Amino acid sequence: MNFSCLSKILNPEQDLELCLTNPDWELVGAQISVDRGWLKEAEFNQCLGPFIGQEVYAFETFERVYKDTNTQKRLEESFILNWPNFKRFQETTDILFVYLVSEQLNWVFYANRDNWKFAVQP
Repeated sequence: MNFSCLSKILNPEQDLELCLTNPDWELVGAQISVDRGWLKEAEFNQCLGPFIGQEVYAFETFERVYKDTNTQKRLEESFILNWPNFKRFQETTDILFVYLVSEQLNWVFYANRDNWKFAVQP
């Protein structure tokens, strides 16, 4: 999966907000209340618990330009969704604004520096 696939369910140009293409999706969110990352374990279980075991893809919302080489790169990662893997990802990643999705694109987790949002297809 690549970042351009996200345009099937959201507008990826709006990196300061989760802008879904279908307004019928169920949406929840909150202010970030952890020191490093986005979610507490209880929030993770509430939103992402039903999807544990799926391979998920995390994408940064923008491309970085490296001055040394003038190359562009969008940080991305994939992992099997469970609390230990998610916790490790959120505590060690350099991604500041993130989209996390499954291959089915039937849910999306979005977070920036201040808040997080989770949307699921009804």
